[in-house]
Formats: sequence, C-alpha cells, structure tokens
Amino acid sequence: MRIVIDLQGAQSESRFRGIGRYSLSLSLAIAKLAQDHEIWIALNGKLTESIASIKAAFAPLIPANRIRIFDVPDDRAPGPWTAQASEVLRERFLDALEPDVVLVSSVFEGPWAGAVTSIGACETRHKTAVIFYDLIPLLDPDVYLPNPALRDYYFRKIQWLKNADMLLAISNSSSNEGAEHLSIPEGKIANISAAIGDQFKPTQLDAAASALLFGRLGITGKYILFAPGGFDPRKNFARLIEAYSTLSPELKFSHQLVIASKLHPPQRDELLQYAEAFGLQQSQLVLTGYVEDDELVALYSMATLFVFPSTHEGFGLPVLEAMACGAAVIGSNCSSVPEVIGMEEALFDPFSISSIAEKIEQGIQDDSFRERLLENAFEQSKRFSWDASATKAIAAIESLGPRSPVASSGIDKQSLIAELVAIDAAPESDEAMQRVAKSIAYNFKGSERSQLLLDVSSIVHSDAKSGIQRVVRSLLHEFLNSAPAGYDVRPIYYQEGFYYYAEKFTSAVTSDQAVSIDSLIDVTQGDIYLSLDLNMHLASQLMPLHTHMQNVGVQINYLVYDLLLIHRPDWWHAPNPDFFRNWLEKICLVGDRLICISEAVAVELRSWLAENPPGRIDSGPVIESFHLGADIDNSLPSGGMPDEAAQTLDLISQRPSFLMVSTIEPRKGHAQTLSAFELLWEQGHEINLVIVGKRGWLVDELVARLETHPQMHKKLFWLEGISDEYLEQVYSTCSCLIAASEGEGFGLPLIEAAQHKVPMIIRDIPVFREVAGMHAAYFSGLEPRALARTVESWLTQMAAVNHPTSDSMPWLTWRQSAEQLKKVLID
Repeated sequence: MRIVIDLQGAQSESRFRGIGRYSLSLSLAIAKLAQDHEIWIALNGKLTESIASIKAAFAPLIPANRIRIFDVPDDRAPGPWTAQASEVLRERFLDALEPDVVLVSSVFEGPWAGAVTSIGACETRHKTAVIFYDLIPLLDPDVYLPNPALRDYYFRKIQWLKNADMLLAISNSSSNEGAEHLSIPEGKIANISAAIGDQFKPTQLDAAASALLFGRLGITGKYILFAPGGFDPRKNFARLIEAYSTLSPELKFSHQLVIASKLHPPQRDELLQYAEAFGLQQSQLVLTGYVEDDELVALYSMATLFVFPSTHEGFGLPVLEAMACGAAVIGSNCSSVPEVIGMEEALFDPFSISSIAEKIEQGIQDDSFRERLLENAFEQSKRFSWDASATKAIAAIESLGPRSPVASSGIDKQSLIAELVAIDAAPESDEAMQRVAKSIAYNFKGSERSQLLLDVSSIVHSDAKSGIQRVVRSLLHEFLNSAPAGYDVRPIYYQEGFYYYAEKFTSAVTSDQAVSIDSLIDVTQGDIYLSLDLNMHLASQLMPLHTHMQNVGVQINYLVYDLLLIHRPDWWHAPNPDFFRNWLEKICLVGDRLICISEAVAVELRSWLAENPPGRIDSGPVIESFHLGADIDNSLPSGGMPDEAAQTLDLISQRPSFLMVSTIEPRKGHAQTLSAFELLWEQGHEINLVIVGKRGWLVDELVARLETHPQMHKKLFWLEGISDEYLEQVYSTCSCLIAASEGEGFGLPLIEAAQHKVPMIIRDIPVFREVAGMHAAYFSGLEPRALARTVESWLTQMAAVNHPTSDSMPWLTWRQSAEQLKKVLID
C-alpha cells in the first residue's frame, strides 16, 4: 500500500507540544517498519521552519522524492472562500499522489498557524486515517470554546473526524471517548497507544553540572516536579499549588515545588498569584520556563517525586517520560493517566486538595511506597514503544484496504477549478483568487517538465572570460543544446534581492528571437538549481533565497572549483579569502550536493568538511565530482585575430615553443618558469616561452619583468587577453605545454593540450596526476633549476622521440562533461 502521512502536526505550533512529538515519532516508526508499504510524507510549504528538520529525520528511511510539499494561499486569517479553497487544494494534492490511505497526524490545526486540515472537503479515491488525541474541548466547552467562532471552528473539525475511515486513538481512554461521544463504531477506531523518545532515560549529572543547572533555574535542593506539557485549566495548577501549601512546614522547607513548562508572562503571573494566595514563600515555587530535552531529562531523573494532577489527558506523555527517567510518579485517577501509570496505589483524586497532598506526602515520607513507585516506573515504562504503536497503526491502516482501482490520469485542473467555483462563498478579492491560482500552479504540474535552473549571475553581469567563466559558458552551451530528459533548462541570475530568468542573455547566446524583459523566476518541487559560477561575493544575499527554494522542494547544487582560497589565502587580495570562506560555509549549510570539478578537489572538500562540520541537522551535503571538457568550439568561443597574429605565429614556429595558458597570478608558477627559461637561454637553448593570459593580481613585479624583458618578442611572447580563435592557432603551433601551477581545481589547459596532441611538462600535484596520468612529464620543487632540468631532459627525449605524449590521454568533450554532470544532478 501507499501511505501518505500529512505531517502538519509536526509543523505548526503543535511541534512545541506533545502532539508534534507524537506525530513525528509515530511517523518515523511507521516509516521504519513499513516493509512492503510505500511511505510518503506531505508537508505544508507555508510552514517552512520545520521542513528541513523533518526531511533530515526521514532521510535514512525514505527516498527524498517521497517527501512532497503542497502550497496553500498565504493567509493566516482566510475568508470563507479562501479557507474552503485551501481545503480542496490540499485534498486534491494528496489524492494526486495516488495513496491508498492518507494518515492525518493532527486534524485540530488552525489556519492562524498556516495549517490546513480537512477530511471530505471534496470527493477523493483514497481512505483516510486520523491520529485521535482527545475530545477535551467537546467535553468542557465553557472553558475551551468560549465564543461562537471557536465553537464553529471546533465542531467543523469534529465533522472532519467523523468523516475519517479510521481513528487511531492514543489511549484506551481516548478510544472510549470517541466511541461514546462521536458514536464511532468499534471497527473504525483503534487504540495504538503512545511512547516516548530514546532520550528519556535515567541521567545523573555530576556535582558541577547539577549545580550549574539548578543554580540557573533556582532549585536549591530536593524538589517535587510537575512538567505539564502545556498550560490550560485541565492541568490543575491551582489545586496542585494549594495541595503543596498544605504540606507540613518541614516538607515545604526540604522540597521545593518545581513546574517545568514554557510560560507566557500572563501565565507566569497567574501561577505566582496562586502561590501568594496560598501563602507560599517566594523560594518554594520554582517556575523554570521552557527547558530543553536534556535539561528536562535531568530534572525528571533527579526529582524526589513527579506529580501529574491533570484532570483530563489524551495520553499524558510527561508521565511516561518521568517513569522512563526513573522517577517516582504519582498522578490523577481519571482519563488516560491510570493506564499510563499502571499502578492504582499511585493515583489520587485530582479534584481533592487533600487527596493530592496526602499522596505527595506518602511519596516523600513512605520509603516502602516510594520503592514500589520506582519499581513500577522501571517495569511500566518498558511496555510502551513507538515500534509497538507503529505496528498497531499499520495493522489498522491495512484493514482499510487499497484505494479505488480506477486508473489515474493526473489532476484534472478544469474539474478542480469547477470545484473551487462551486464553493458556497464568493472569493474575497482578485488577490485571493490569484493566491489560489498560484497554489494550483505549484501543486499540480501535471505533465509539465521540471526546471533545471542554471545560475549564471556573474557572466550575465560581467563575463571576465577567465577559466571559470569558460567552464560556465561551455556547460551552459551544452545544457541549452541538450536538456536532461524531463527538464527545461532555464538560465537565471540574481539582482537586488531576486532571481530572474536570464531571457535576454540566453536569446543573445542562442541567437533566437531577441527578448527584452527578464521575469522573476517561479519554482516548484522537483526543480533543480545549479550554481554554475562562483558567486562568493553574493553568498549572504543568496543564502535566504536558496534556503527557501530548498524548503519548497528544489534540489540545491553548487559547483566547487577548488579550495585554494582556503589553503593559500596569501595568493589573493583581501577580502577575497574571507568572501570565499563565507561562501563555502553557507553552501555547506544549505547545499544538497556540492559537485567538484575533480576528485582531488572532492577529497579536499570532504577533509575540510570533516574538520569544519556545518552544524546541519542532517548528515550534510553529498560530495560528488565530474571532469571538465575541452573542445573550444563548443564553449561559445570568442573570435578575432589581431593584425600582428600571423607574424607572431611565424616567430613561435621557428623554434621549439613552450606554452603557458592561464591568468598571470601568484600560484600559476610564471615567475619560476620565466627564471627557468632565463637559465636555459643563458645555456644557449634556442627555445621560446609563450605566455597566454591576462594579468591578474599581486604580480606587479612579474609583469614589470615581462614587459621590460630583453627577450620579449624574440624568444618570450606574452599574448594578453587573446580570443579563443587565436588560442587555437597558438596551441597548434607550440611544441609543449608547461603547467607550473602550485594549486588547481582541475587544469583545463591540460585537456586542451591533449586535444591538440601537444605534449606536457606539468607540476606534480594530485589533480594533475588525476587528469594527465602517465601522459605527461612531471617536475617538483619551486626552484627555477628544478623546472629547467625537466625541460632539458624533455628536449633530449623529444629529440630521441621517446618523450611522454598526450596523444592517447583520455579527455572529455564539453558534451561528455555535461552528460557526466547531468547524471550527478538527475540521479
């Protein structure tokens, strides 16, 4: 069976309460025990804060493409038409996933929290099961339903419950409530019970840690603990505080009453007023406020007594949590609490001050009774597990059987629109209809193709024609010529807070009909984003956009060219290394995949990540690698030959010429190479050094040497900023490529040289070994003599025709490189 779990109960404000913990824990256990069943998760795209953590929690259990996002109009106070339209949109979205059963984690989620829950808002082919917590507002409407609007809302939700095919009650008490007060027949309700997380176990802090915790919270010694799991009248605060006030002065002096709960200021004031009214000293009542799970576990574990006076619970998770942590637990004798505690002697009447006080006093002073409580806690807590609850839930869902066998042809948008038109309320405004239309477009793509969004922000604004920009142009060209199956390739760029489709840029590149306007991008789940360029200067601006895109189901990918700015910041001007580190930290935080241009870079990146974990809630980005291509003809090459090109090429061809192709920058080894050739020229070698590349940074001294060199235009040639057309001629004319770079991400000139069957002398660094293998001569060391000796040896070998050649070196065309990248992205 295909089971789709609507997990909004773990997304809304409920995620801070027991409902959220229950929803997530049960769903994870169902996914773990599903066996042959397909588990899918449906999440509300408007509740973005929880999406990443939920995806991370399910990552080990289900494929990422089974976590689906739906969109509803962004309106926290929707009018009648928008509210009903949202319910139809959600139910139609769920039905389009073709589930056999939809499991709703929490029906009682309100639009004020951005949640949308309904059952039967439209006709669907799947069955529906609902986790059923309690009917507390129904049974005490004067307290919980004080106004007509709230009553109408609640009873509409009650009708949704009645429409469900199966209620999964969290306790026997809740099951009985459903049967009695909703007239749910026996076969439509099942008690699946509840459980708690593995973090709830006995914990004893050392003296220093406990002193730090207690000092911060205001606990001075022994204490009686109440962790209510929420704040409302049924938690019975007033009677508990009054019962505590009636204890003997000795017990109150030796044991504080600690209430561990998130409290808003009015709630805190209310409890303090109770304490004052009942004559407690300021130190006797401790209100901790919200505590993290690890702190709560410590409080449970070290409490003298845990008391739970609630008058009505669906289950009472804090009771089980306290017992699992080894606390002596007493509680109310009504609703679900007795079945959780499992010990009649531990119960009291929550409506009787004296009954509560007597049981507290017995729990503190009667050592034999306290020992029995501890033994009961140990045994009883083992009877509850999420695996047991999930097994019961799966069995109940299986009893509903498969969905209608009618074949689906996807969503019929015209029928959906007719349903929305038929709603018994008029649209509130044109804007409301536009929001609904946007949700339809997001939720129901139908047979439409997904988008492959290629971020080319840098070359759209300014093409520096550097090595990285050559890669961007080449890959963009291939993706535009041959889109991956099922995807439309859409180049995009960032500008002033938004992403735009790069229509004008793309039309100029592809020579299609000119486009004059670039529109804002529109994304949906299943789209893929790839940052082709290095947008490190935009990292802080792009991070929120990428996070949002990821939350709505877009796969986020970045190309990583190298980590040189991390390893050798001295090779660049400040603040570029800081920009790069910031960019790297951010892409590691949000990226689904980091795709390196060589495995050598991937190894470095994995090592850096191990030393600098990004602090994600999941296992972090996947690190992949691929290789770049080389055919200049397919890289949107630049053209044009200067007037002196023919004469220069003739001079180069007159003697063996060694070629360097790269921007002139500190790491590229130009200074060492020039010094090496000066030694060789002094020794009488008739050879040329040809340098192709623009001047970069931190090389003023080297540039001055080049510009004033006595061999310039004789045996030394610097061709600055030449076209790709000219570079092709230079490759064909030169005898050998020299790649002296001390650090690279790939080494594109090596591939270009191999394409032209030009031999190579290259520095012995890992990435060059990866790319060239045994098809090049290698040198090591930073001294000019080291390279000069290698050139001399190469010249001798060349004369004997036994020098290493690049003729059979494997290399990729840009088309093959793009296919490798597509495979990484799509697979």
